[in-house]
Amino acid sequence: MRTNRQNEVRRCRPLLGTFVEIQASGINAARLDHAIEAAFLAIARVHRLMSFHDPESELSRINREALCEWVRVHPWTWRVLKCAQEFSRNSNGIFDITMARQLAEWNYLPRHDASIGSGSWRDIVLEDNCQVRFRKPVVVDLGGIAKGFAVDRAVKALEHNGVRAAIVNAGGDLRAFGRASRLVHLRRPAAPTRAGGAVKLCNRAMATSGIYFACKKKRCRRVSPLVAGDTGRAVRELISVTVGAADCMTADALTKIVFVLRERAAPLLARYSADALVLEQDGALSWMFNPPCDTSRQS
Repeated sequence: MRTNRQNEVRRCRPLLGTFVEIQASGINAARLDHAIEAAFLAIARVHRLMSFHDPESELSRINREALCEWVRVHPWTWRVLKCAQEFSRNSNGIFDITMARQLAEWNYLPRHDASIGSGSWRDIVLEDNCQVRFRKPVVVDLGGIAKGFAVDRAVKALEHNGVRAAIVNAGGDLRAFGRASRLVHLRRPAAPTRAGGAVKLCNRAMATSGIYFACKKKRCRRVSPLVAGDTGRAVRELISVTVGAADCMTADALTKIVFVLRERAAPLLARYSADALVLEQDGALSWMFNPPCDTSRQS
């Protein structure tokens, strides 16, 4: 009797400033290879469009030209900018993609023209025909949301090419689909080489934010790459925030908001049908909203 054997293909590439791993399952290995290649191409396109570090990216062009004239952008870039504004509005400015000037001063981002930024997310004007303009000098960085969007585009490419089960992991921003659940381990904030917990993920996206590898001292004070947009202050609490949502862009953005608001983010999580958990410095699970899958502790 002839049976169809399930194949599993796993590929990894350096993209988005991290390593992106794609694991897909199916019967035809050649089709899986083709689908994974399409997914990597989608991620690479997001990188080319939205990289702050690349002076030739579309984002860099926006930062150079949008104060003087309308700039027409790719629909993907426009969509991410539009969603970023929505998260800024719904979080009262805690999520703000115009914190690049501060991050450049702390050497988390290249300076480029970051010294001229003085406005906020409210000064970004978006027209429905994919045009962008700034009312005041601002410098936009999409590092807090674009990686999640890239994961979502990779998933779309896999599904478009007939893949029925896969997981895309871009340095902690990940999304899984298919019948089987996936066990995802979370870092312990005070000892990031150790697991502080694990989540079973099924047909859902998840993103984790932590500052355990990124804190530094600047002018005798401790800073981090997570900045609260409403105050301009660095988030310095050593915790790990994980958010689960229907798509990875939403999960990615919400981690930064939950990092600042903690329990006060509950209404916003409910609005996006999202779930969150926080691991404290000692690895203790602080709180959690309606976990979509099982959560277990790991030593």
